[in-house]
Amino acid sequence: MQPYQTTLDFYRIGKILGKGAFGKVNLAVHKLTECLCAVKSINKQFFSDESQSKKVMQEVVMLKRTRHKNIVRLYEYFETPKHILFVIELCAGGDLLNYVRRRRRLKEDVAKCLFKQIMESLAYCHRKNIVHRDIKLDNILLDASG
Repeated sequence: MQPYQTTLDFYRIGKILGKGAFGKVNLAVHKLTECLCAVKSINKQFFSDESQSKKVMQEVVMLKRTRHKNIVRLYEYFETPKHILFVIELCAGGDLLNYVRRRRRLKEDVAKCLFKQIMESLAYCHRKNIVHRDIKLDNILLDASG
């Protein structure tokens, strides 16, 4: 007996949370569990060669290897003929770039707390021999409580 293959039909897809060069991230609800999550979809037509597909698969492998409170959790991954989809933990607070822009200035205690979390997650990655290579404010996500 084969296990069920995950498909997009397992999720109710909602509003767009963000867009990138190769795809988008949508709010989603798992239909069976009613759990909120985010679905990152990467359009395969943007892959000009095998190396870009390999980079996406490296991201899957890396996310599967990590279990840290400050690293977005990958719940599952699957493909359709046109897209690669990651079902990930919802970070309802948005990204750090918009967080800083809305406030114009961070209080020192808030900045210290955020910086500490970033450093802890990077140290964890480095212990696992994972290098991020694209640390920037819009790649740092916040949960609903900030």
